[in-house]
Amino acid sequence: MKRKIGLLVILLLILCGMLLAGTKKGYHKDVYSEHYVPVEEVQDELSFSIYKEMDWEQILLQKQEYLTKKAASEILEFLGLKDYIQLPEKSENAALDRGEWNAVYTEILAYLDDEKTVTTQDLLLMDVIESDSGCILVTNEGDYPSKFGQHFLTAWDNYRLYLLDGKCVGIAGISEEEAEVYNTYIKAVEDGTLTFLSGGAEYEITMDASEKDVTEGVADLVFSNGKLQIVRKKEQEIGGKLLSYDENTIEIEGYGRISHTGKIPVYELLEGEDVTESSISKVVLGNMEVSYVIGEEEVCAILIRTPAVIENIRVLLLADDGGRFRSAVYLKADVDASIKFGETVSDYAAGTLLDVSTWFTERDDTFSIQPATENGKIFLCDEAGNTISNGYSGSVEVRRYEEGYTVVNSVPFETYLTAVVPSEMPSTYEKEALKAQAVCARSYAYIQLMRADLAAFGAHINDSTSYQVYNKVEAGEASRQAVEETKHEVMTYADEVIEAYYFSTSMGYTDTAEVWNPEEMENYGYLKKVCLNTPETDIDLSDEKTFLDYIRKPQTGFDSEIKYYRWSAQADFNGKEAGIRQILENRHSISPRNVIYYESNGKNETDSMADFGKLKGIEVEKRSASGSILTLRLSYEHGMVKVFSEYNIRKVLGLGAANIAYQDGSESAEVTILPSAFASLVNEADETYTLYGGGYGHGLGMSQNGANGLAKTGMNYQDILHFFYKDVSITSLTEKSEFANQDDE
Repeated sequence: MKRKIGLLVILLLILCGMLLAGTKKGYHKDVYSEHYVPVEEVQDELSFSIYKEMDWEQILLQKQEYLTKKAASEILEFLGLKDYIQLPEKSENAALDRGEWNAVYTEILAYLDDEKTVTTQDLLLMDVIESDSGCILVTNEGDYPSKFGQHFLTAWDNYRLYLLDGKCVGIAGISEEEAEVYNTYIKAVEDGTLTFLSGGAEYEITMDASEKDVTEGVADLVFSNGKLQIVRKKEQEIGGKLLSYDENTIEIEGYGRISHTGKIPVYELLEGEDVTESSISKVVLGNMEVSYVIGEEEVCAILIRTPAVIENIRVLLLADDGGRFRSAVYLKADVDASIKFGETVSDYAAGTLLDVSTWFTERDDTFSIQPATENGKIFLCDEAGNTISNGYSGSVEVRRYEEGYTVVNSVPFETYLTAVVPSEMPSTYEKEALKAQAVCARSYAYIQLMRADLAAFGAHINDSTSYQVYNKVEAGEASRQAVEETKHEVMTYADEVIEAYYFSTSMGYTDTAEVWNPEEMENYGYLKKVCLNTPETDIDLSDEKTFLDYIRKPQTGFDSEIKYYRWSAQADFNGKEAGIRQILENRHSISPRNVIYYESNGKNETDSMADFGKLKGIEVEKRSASGSILTLRLSYEHGMVKVFSEYNIRKVLGLGAANIAYQDGSESAEVTILPSAFASLVNEADETYTLYGGGYGHGLGMSQNGANGLAKTGMNYQDILHFFYKDVSITSLTEKSEFANQDDE
């Protein structure tokens, strides 16, 4: 009898073992399964709302790597939902399959995820890229980091994903819905394989035999069941120059504004080169004939078949208040002209005052006026017809937005420079200094033209100091000669045109790009510390006492006779804490890395200044070898703020300065920003300081007054440029393809 009982016990143990073994049959933690859900995946799915910081690894104490009914029961108990959510009928140690867990998880979210932070989306998996924390799922709708292994999911399957904070935290299952990859470019179809571009990557997939007649071009690809099922080619194209674009529309010369699909893919199909995917930044605004692929009355893609030919630069003319928008626009031309509004073209008689608002009574379009002769000028006027600007060459365009009207001057590139040089440097300066200014202005303008920061307004740049001052002083013979005698010349560094920064006056030294706290200093290798004093000396001014001694001692140099070379100010910050806080919060919102809030220990960062209390003091924490303040520290009762970047520092310190006294005895009242960040703070009393400083501007690149001083010694413009910019070459833009076909003006 005992022997029979013993045999029964053994048989029961074997059976239990087989049952337990059966729960793990076919489970591989690194491979997706409909029958099992890895515990690590469940942990990620539960990291929402108030449960984000929970240590789910400790809560889910179990031996199994996959989710069991017992573990699910423990989760529901911990969440207080055990009495509300029913688990499937099965043994405690049995695995919950993906469908069963998803039903439970959906109910958990319904009870607890009030903010709907977890979303589901059907996405086609196109590729998996390994990362430090798992992998990145490349899908037809974007990239999503996840903690899955690289081979957990299968490319070209359509999955329903759980998404949280831009990451994939779980898989609801394989979707039966079709998935589309929109606006791809089919490069080749060969031997049953289709090669296409999408999202900056190239893919090869097996093509169904029914699609054997597919040819190259833009298409939508439809997938289901892990295979390409349909290819929808897009054949309609229009051509023209890109004039403006924003998140909703794209403006094409000759067609006006057309809706687009959102992110517009750009494909380069240059003759003799491989087809590549690019970005809309490669389409040079107003200077490039390109093709636009149209589908369902929207722009779906842009095709670049020929290089740009740089002819014009487009300048947004700011209103009197410095804003982009105007409540009204009145124009007058000194010669006959043509007016274009949409497809309507009208003649204009010289001297007639135009109220542009009358053209926008029925619809929005782009109004433009083009003088009939090359030397004709267009003027901004007031309502009475009095001119309020210098004349503008080229054409003038007006657009209407909800905020008001914008005015853009499209002007030949070299003509633009003739109106920049006298606006940035007095025409009475030495000829070689003006020529150096022309090369700097051309180099800087070229970079901005290629970037087109203001594309949403149909412009590359504006006419203020944010870029280059334009047409505030009429072009004279001296400035025209400076531009003509340096025609097409720019500076390059590592074979790339440089941003040739310049400023008014030095304090004896120029600085490096570290004054802007850039993320990539190597891009500015041509900006070095340069001494303008005579005799030339290299003093390390990073020490506070050394800088104070230097800045208070008279010096002789190439721009030392300029009044801005030395200045001082009394700064009183009493009663100005609200203003300082407003500046700090505004600049923090623009660039958090340049205004950082800390707790009182100065180590732990915090998100707000709300509880900092009273300002206790301001001091320089770090200074460059050239003498510019790199880090300004503001100490509060219960916190600390560190300010980086010369503009931010000048803005904060300028708030306390009532006026600036220059070395020639003149003063500037109502100061809003310090002349430069080359300044020393001497604490006189509670929150009051004496500021000793020098120079005017950011201090990078060429000192304009220094250039004039160098020219007076006999230096030519090339020597002046090499003095200020290191390791650069002076080359012609005609060597670049986009200028190669441009006729001489």
